Amino acid sequence: MRFSHFVHLVAGTLACSLSLACVAVRAAPADMPLSAVPAIQLAALRAQRPLPPIRFLLTFDDGPDAGEDGSTPLILRQLADNPVTPGIKALFFVQTAHPRRGGGEAGKAQMHATCLAGHRLAVHSGLPIGHLSHTRMSPEELEASLLSGEADIIAQCRGAAQLVRPPNWAYNDAVQAVYRKLGLGMLMSDVNARDGKIYGWHISLRRRSHMNSELAQVKVAIAEQRLPSMGGVVPIVVSFHDTNDYTASHMTEYLQILVEEARENGLVLADPPFYTDARVAERAARLRAQSGVYARDSWP
Repeated sequence: MRFSHFVHLVAGTLACSLSLACVAVRAAPADMPLSAVPAIQLAALRAQRPLPPIRFLLTFDDGPDAGEDGSTPLILRQLADNPVTPGIKALFFVQTAHPRRGGGEAGKAQMHATCLAGHRLAVHSGLPIGHLSHTRMSPEELEASLLSGEADIIAQCRGAAQLVRPPNWAYNDAVQAVYRKLGLGMLMSDVNARDGKIYGWHISLRRRSHMNSELAQVKVAIAEQRLPSMGGVVPIVVSFHDTNDYTASHMTEYLQILVEEARENGLVLADPPFYTDARVAERAARLRAQSGVYARDSWP
């Protein structure tokens, strides 16, 4: 073999080896079932598939934060009127009995106003002491608190979303058994704003880079086909805290960041990119809760 021919052969082999798609196309016949395709070729075939569009499902924990200058009404105003998707509907996981949240008169009025604005409420905590981890309660205590919390929501709204988010993201098998008994889907999160642990210094200098990192994980999960879709759209659960005044004052900016960083990561956005129908959002949340798989595998 002449040296020049050898160089061309090596170059061609190297170029193809660096492109899994080349290997897959050359080695896998079109009619070969996916189960018969070697793993490295299957990964290449999946990489060629277009990603399904995503739609952000916004959730808020720990509220309501009521009053004329409260964080919850400020967030509601921005969800209703913003340049990204006017009329966004969200899920609010509320502390229904805490006197500074849903247990006081102002909190009850805010829960009613939130439902009246078209959003859905679900139980975060149904105890007067508020944010107690469900893992620290007996099954009987937990069941009673969840039923009480659901009744508190129903008293202010036409109904409660059949969902729950455990305080402090803490759960175990016994906790999940109670959730199942009551027909509640446990909803965790794909993208976490990490705004639940800001004390005193109410500013986030890394919100854009953090969201970019979170959405990079989302892209991997979608490419690996781990996240379920509904109506051709993958619901992406995003968690905030409506008790955080920095989040409240920058909510519109957060919406813009989510859209911009999703595009930066090559994710396809549905039209609209956020849910605008609360019932559809709840169905999407139930689907995600039932699957139990998220882009994240841990939570703060």
